[in-house]
Amino acid sequence: ITDLEIAEITSFVESSLPKSTRKEPVNEEDANAFYAEVLGLDTFNPFGKPENVPGGFLIRGENKVRPKDGREEGDLLIEALDKKLAVSSVHGKVNVYYILDPTPPSGEDILNDEDELPVLLITSSDISPSTDALIKTSISLIGVTSIAIFTLGSFSFNDTILNKLSSAMDTAGGNVDWFYDLSTPLALSILSIQLAHELGHIIVAFKDGFQIGLPTLVPGFQFGLTGAITPIRSSPRSLKSLFDFALAGPLMGIILSLILLYSGLELTAFMDLSAREQLPSVPVQILRSSTLGGGIIEYLLGDGLLNTPNSDDAVKLHPYAIAGFGGLVTNALSLLPIGNTDGGRISLAFFGRSFSRVAQGFALLLLAISGIFGADESNILLSYALFAQFWQREAEIPCRSEVDELDSLRGFIAIGMSIFVVLTLVPLK
Repeated sequence: ITDLEIAEITSFVESSLPKSTRKEPVNEEDANAFYAEVLGLDTFNPFGKPENVPGGFLIRGENKVRPKDGREEGDLLIEALDKKLAVSSVHGKVNVYYILDPTPPSGEDILNDEDELPVLLITSSDISPSTDALIKTSISLIGVTSIAIFTLGSFSFNDTILNKLSSAMDTAGGNVDWFYDLSTPLALSILSIQLAHELGHIIVAFKDGFQIGLPTLVPGFQFGLTGAITPIRSSPRSLKSLFDFALAGPLMGIILSLILLYSGLELTAFMDLSAREQLPSVPVQILRSSTLGGGIIEYLLGDGLLNTPNSDDAVKLHPYAIAGFGGLVTNALSLLPIGNTDGGRISLAFFGRSFSRVAQGFALLLLAISGIFGADESNILLSYALFAQFWQREAEIPCRSEVDELDSLRGFIAIGMSIFVVLTLVPLK
């Protein structure tokens, strides 16, 4: 094998698997011990010796375990290998994954339909992403501050509130507790949607027995929060488990967002004039950024409400409605197929590692074009593209088995969520 081929394999593997799989490379002695003590004709029959790749070793061969009792062969193979690994000399030193070949295929492999054949990947026992607690805490504090700024800013379009605040400030010992009572529901509603999102992740991780880290709240200009980064610290059992984990968060967030949006619009519609005058406001330009969200607002509050010629005009809405609208958009953004976002995880589970990278490139290009050529007047998509490119472009850690495909139900759910994302993120015309 030439130096050029080695460089190509290294580049291909490093782009397919995250840096955390390479933080503690496996030594050849441990790889050979795994080969000799764990593999066999009753589990995985190797075709050759372990091959060194960045961070670990690949072992090519044939899975000898067959589906049983409704369980798929990849899951059963990992279970059988784990039992042997537990009594081997490398227990606690290495871990094994059943994945599609992450090395670049040759032309002959593609012609013979032998590209991306299942292989075993051997890594160190710890592939959890490295995080800095101080940085995470600092960013989350900025995220909380961002919610407060957004909440206060939503009242900056309301002359009645501004005049009342100004009078209170001019008066010695002026009481502004009434303003905190007005603004608190919006801040708490935004946080509640994100908490619902995280609760969805926690439920699936607990059910499927893998570890996740504490979420980092990510500040956002348009809605107070862009979302949160929730790292997976130990590998899910399968792509189905990864899919369920990635879907559960946005799904819980979307459900609560719709409830709050509808409730807030109903409260707005039946509110008396004096109470409505004290509501926070959102620029029409922001509300037009979502066909689904804007369409719901126009359906409940009156057709044509958002068709004002001046996009800088603002619409007074109940705090629940504002938080619900923002929650719809931010949860839809989290479903875009980028890196280790929830959408990136769903894309990985649906398409596999190779094609999910293509989907990521296409999504980032589309977001950038939308922002640059004016289709995204509020810069929501462009801002998210920049955030995701710098903060969440890294691939997700491997599942224990990435060979068994998703079932049809999960496939239809993925298609349904894709339609939701398009309806939510395409601007209202």
